[in-house]
This record gives sequence, structure tokens and C-alpha cells, in this order.
Amino acid sequence: MKFLISSTILNTTRNLKHLRKQECLKMVPNILLNSQHMKIRLEESTFRVLIEALCRIKRVDYAIKIMNCMIEDGYSLDDKICSLIILSLCEQNDLTSAEALFVWGNMRKLGFCPGVMDCTNMIRFLVKEGKVKDALEILNQLKEDGIKPDIVCYTIVLSGIVKEGDYVKLDELFDEIIVLGHIPDVYTYNVYINGLCKQNNFDEAMKIVVSMEKLGCKPNVVTYNTLLGAFCLKEDLGKAKRVMKEMRLKGVEPNLHTYRIMLDGLVGKGEIGEACVLLEEMMEKCFYPRSSTFDSIILQMCQNGLITDSVVLMNKIVTKSYVPGVKVWEALLLNLGSKITYTETTFVGLLGQN
Repeated sequence: MKFLISSTILNTTRNLKHLRKQECLKMVPNILLNSQHMKIRLEESTFRVLIEALCRIKRVDYAIKIMNCMIEDGYSLDDKICSLIILSLCEQNDLTSAEALFVWGNMRKLGFCPGVMDCTNMIRFLVKEGKVKDALEILNQLKEDGIKPDIVCYTIVLSGIVKEGDYVKLDELFDEIIVLGHIPDVYTYNVYINGLCKQNNFDEAMKIVVSMEKLGCKPNVVTYNTLLGAFCLKEDLGKAKRVMKEMRLKGVEPNLHTYRIMLDGLVGKGEIGEACVLLEEMMEKCFYPRSSTFDSIILQMCQNGLITDSVVLMNKIVTKSYVPGVKVWEALLLNLGSKITYTETTFVGLLGQN
């Protein structure tokens, strides 16, 4: 009988490992209870397979309980199993940061020494939950354990610090990266540049871009979009244009976000001529502006008396299944005819109610 239960456990756990038979999940509790009653000691490999299977089906709570049973049975703590549980925990959507930190703390008390990847997973989860202080504490724990955090860990924490607006800590942590001999990658630089731009420290942000290139780290489209967005937000269109020009000279291809940032900036400043040129370039690449931006362009063209040009532009955008707003139709109707008929007025009124 003992042999039969042992064989059943082995076969069940194998099936669990490959997730071939859902019914095996229902068998496990009874088999485990029977094995305890018959004083059959589960093998360490059985515990491992059960924990892996539970993590795979998103039942990390039971995986933790099985791990505790494994330790109570006298087996040593397994770092790989702990890493898997941490990874699975951080992938859960309904988990709170307090619950994750509780499990993390208990594992450390049991002797688990998390590695860089474990800390990265926890830090990413905590930053996503807005718990940047706790993420920073995990980073410090890693250093206290004598393990050097990698640039990914630092970058994730930096991004959280920027979101919180703790710019003093941002500078401190970026300096720490340099002092420890880490080489920032483009993602790290982009996060730091974003933080500088949020402080309106544009000169320093531009210096960082120059430093990147000197160190062999080529700025990418995100780098330039960050600068463009900051300059357009401050309505410094001159600097935004220079950044756009430099971006092209460096061979960095603008994306949809680039065009939308610049187009919004040009429209906001009333530079409709340049806005139309940029819009034409966008449409050639099958990029399209926001509805509100396009409507603003047409309205300003109508106000400037560029009725024919606005109609041509309108025809181009409509062929792309793009639907202009009500105010645009009103402006065109008012400017195209010397007299609007009763029917046309009615149609405009109906549009205004949608």
C-alpha cells in the first residue's frame, strides 16, 4: 500500500509538472493527507515539483505552505524554489506590497539569500506599486549582503524616484552608480534626463546627452522625445526645433510620439505653416495626429483665410478614415458658402449634439 501511494504521488507530480492533466490537481490534497497518515515521508523532489506546479497555476499561497512543510520535514531551504516563489508573487495582480514584503522577510529569516535577479523582481514590483522607499531598502539590502546591484536594479529605482519627484535622491543615486563603476545604459540615462527635465534643468539634461555620446552610449528616440516634450511644454519651440534637427542629423528616426509632440508645439504657438509641412510628413509615414490637434490646425487655417488649403488637407485626412470634429465642419461650412441653407444649418446642429 505504501508503495502504491508513493507511486501515485510520483505519477501525479510528474503530471503536474507538465500540466497535462487538470484532474491531477484535485488528487494532490488527498494523496498528501494519506501519505501523512501512513507516515510516508515525501521526497525532496516531490516537494519541488509540487511547488513549481502551484507557482505555474498561480497558487503561490499554497506553494509557500508546501515550502514550509518541506522545511518542517527537515529538508534544507532551496534558493531556486525561493526565487521561483518570489518571481511568481511579483507576477500576481492582486498581491499587495505588504504581503510581498512579508513573504520576502520570512524567507530571509529562514536563510534565503536573494540574488540580483530576485531583488530586481521585487524592486520592479514595489516601484510599480508606488512603494519606492521599500524598493530602495531592497537595493540597500543587496549591497549589505555584499552583492553588487546591476544597472537594471538602479534604473528601476531611479524611475520610481522620478515619479515621486524626489530629485535630491535622484542625483544621489545617479552619483552612486558612477562611483560604484557602473556604466549607465541608454535606459538609465533616459530616466535621469527625464528627471532633470522635470526640474526644468534643461542645460544639465543637454550636457548628459553629450556625455552619453562621448561614452559611446547613443541617444535613442526616447531620449530626444523627452527633451522635445519638455521644451514644448515650456513653449520653448526654438530649442525644440534644434533638438529635432539634431535628432535627424544623428540618424535617429522620429516615431509617432515625436511627431505628435512637435505638432502640438507648433499648433500651440500658431505656426500653422510648419505644422502643415510636418503633418504632411507624418501622413506619408502613415502616422496621424490627435483629433484635437488636427481640428486646431484646420480651425487656425480657416481663421487665417487658408480655406482652399484647409479643404485639400481635409480631403487627405478623410481618405484615411479620419473623422474631423464638429467645429471643423462648422468652420468649413461658414467659410465655403456665402449663404448656408436651412438644411446645412440643421445638419451642423445635429453634429453638435453627437
